[in-house]
Amino acid sequence: MKRDDLLNFNFDWKDDATFKKALKESNLSEKEKLRLRDERMRRLELEELKAEGSDYDDYDYDDDDEEIVEKADEEEAEKPDEKKADEKNGDDSKEKKQEKKKDKNNKGQDDGGVIVAIKGNYPFRKTFVALLMCIFMAILPYVAYMHVQPLTPLTEKYYSSDSGSITDWFLFQKEFFVVIAAVFLLLIFITEEFFIEKRWKDIPLRKKNLRLPMILTGIYAVLLVLSGIASEHKELVMMGVVKQYEGLLGVLGYLIIFLAAMNYFSDTKSLEFFSWAIIICSLAAGVFAVMEYKGHPLQETEFMAHLMAPADKIDVARSLHSSSSNVHITFFNSNYFGSFCGLMFPVTAGLALGSKNIIRKIIGLVAAAGIALGAVFSNATGGLYAVAGGCVILFIIYVIYWIRGTIDRILSLAALLAAAAVALAGFTYVSKNNSDFQKRLDYVIHNGAANKLSVEEKRENLAKNHYVIKEIRQDGSKLMFDDYSGNTITVEGYANDAGQNLVRFYDTQGEKLDTYIDDHCYCFEDERYKNCNFKFSVSDKLYVDLGYEKKMIFQYEDEKFKPYVHGLYTMEKINSYEGPEFFHKDLSAFSGRYLIWGTTISFLDECILLGKGSGNYVTVYPQYDFVSLLEVYKTPAMVINKPHNWYLGVAVDSGIVSLLVLLTLLGAFLVKGFNRVILHPIKDRFTHLRVGVFVSVIAFMVVGVVNDSYVCVSPMFWFIFGVGWYAVSGNKVVETD
Repeated sequence: MKRDDLLNFNFDWKDDATFKKALKESNLSEKEKLRLRDERMRRLELEELKAEGSDYDDYDYDDDDEEIVEKADEEEAEKPDEKKADEKNGDDSKEKKQEKKKDKNNKGQDDGGVIVAIKGNYPFRKTFVALLMCIFMAILPYVAYMHVQPLTPLTEKYYSSDSGSITDWFLFQKEFFVVIAAVFLLLIFITEEFFIEKRWKDIPLRKKNLRLPMILTGIYAVLLVLSGIASEHKELVMMGVVKQYEGLLGVLGYLIIFLAAMNYFSDTKSLEFFSWAIIICSLAAGVFAVMEYKGHPLQETEFMAHLMAPADKIDVARSLHSSSSNVHITFFNSNYFGSFCGLMFPVTAGLALGSKNIIRKIIGLVAAAGIALGAVFSNATGGLYAVAGGCVILFIIYVIYWIRGTIDRILSLAALLAAAAVALAGFTYVSKNNSDFQKRLDYVIHNGAANKLSVEEKRENLAKNHYVIKEIRQDGSKLMFDDYSGNTITVEGYANDAGQNLVRFYDTQGEKLDTYIDDHCYCFEDERYKNCNFKFSVSDKLYVDLGYEKKMIFQYEDEKFKPYVHGLYTMEKINSYEGPEFFHKDLSAFSGRYLIWGTTISFLDECILLGKGSGNYVTVYPQYDFVSLLEVYKTPAMVINKPHNWYLGVAVDSGIVSLLVLLTLLGAFLVKGFNRVILHPIKDRFTHLRVGVFVSVIAFMVVGVVNDSYVCVSPMFWFIFGVGWYAVSGNKVVETD
């Protein structure tokens, strides 16, 4: 039998005896014979599926076929006589092969490029790694354990503690486990790539249409590392700063999880694991949120006390108690939990709606409802808006599917009406019978009612009990405080004949103010300064009380009043807002984010190619802008340790170039997702999964405008993002059930 006929199955290959005889009489290598046997088994399985009316199509073995042909060409080169004799037949066979490949490519384009295919002997290790990833990701948000972080000379400039250390329960250990998981995944991949024979070439990251996310992820990682190396404060780079804990190792861990999700979730069994992991994780979050709302926080139970602390510290764990009425469970901050709810709701709802398993559908819908409630209980505006926006986008997509007939119209309409009726009834009942729930919902929707008053009205109300400061100026030995009513009070330091430092006060016109002493403080008869009092201590510290909860402190040294911070050190000058005027019009907007965003933008020109390094935001931000802090937070004792914007955070940590790389990665996903989910939706068992992950990524991107990247939430995002990238990439999903 001719070699090309054998390689192209141009004989009675279905007959077992004929096939064995053909192999025996051939001059193929053992590797080629093994490939032909596997190919025959695959084709026989495919014939059986087609006979049963299955929609499964052929798996793309073009790469393997090309290897066989190349091998054959090499051997034919050693036999010129045979090659000349078979030249014509070989050319015909090659043309047929190219036509066949062209037909398959056209077919892939017609159905959206993603075909659920069958493949024999799929490596069990891949499914096992996917299962471990799912278990890890479902548990990670609830990891909590005591970690004591000693303050260093650098960090104590921003964080004060009587014990000289800060105890963390919810963040550090999450980052630690992310790093460990990333190392494990990296070792597994390296082992597969270099030490295990790749019979099927089944490493998805090698596929051409996954090169873009691979390249962009690599560039982002390199810029992160280079920014860390160039950082001024390298001690904060690796694991991040206290109360934040998202350092270089943690972010690199996210990227490895992202790549691993693309690599190991390319088959049906792994995607089933993914579906269950998402639903179970969301269900747990909903249950724990309701528990905490009802007054039984998970983190305050006896069971968690034993899990969260070593034996000699259990009493410390038992004493944990949240002073906030906002629900946050093991996410440390209610905004973090709200972001998590916004991320998880769309994918959970999509997986529940698309499941044919009644039990999983019911559990999924309950989990989606629970995660939506969690967003309300968290009092996080961004989280609730993300859930609401996710609902709207899901509804629009499913309406498009309904019109096109992509989903069963009668069944889906009945399901939609039933779900809407139950949701509306439940929402109405809770709103009318639970005043606290109604108050929370109103608070979240109106962003704490902060937008009901204009800036001028808020300042006018504040002026009743405060000296509403507009600017602080330093001029030699003088310190001047201007308010929004046009008044100025000036404090001047001077030394008396005995060399003792004293202070005196002047009004707007420069006239000396009469003072009286009340409880060791200087007070004024002048009505303009009724809310001001000053205290000057024997240690030359000036305590300024303008009616706010906390006082400003200045140290008089070198004949100048210098801001005195945390009782530790002085600053040469007072920081002031230097950002865009657009934000300066109302620095308290978006819960004070206008102040942070505007100030952050003011120093981005220092972060073009490289950033300041992971964990260094707190050292770069011009802290102790007393005027702005008093206006926004009503206290001068506030440390800004994060930008409250994911994109600004990336720009500061690793540079504007890395931000552009990240935006390109996200934008490419949105384009592919829009094509695969909306324009040309693929109708298979994973249609709803694609919808869910697509909307979840959009929700997280929107929440990223008002919230940072958190170690409580970001690992799950990058996991979902990776699974979503492969799902919309046009690559085939391998049938392994």
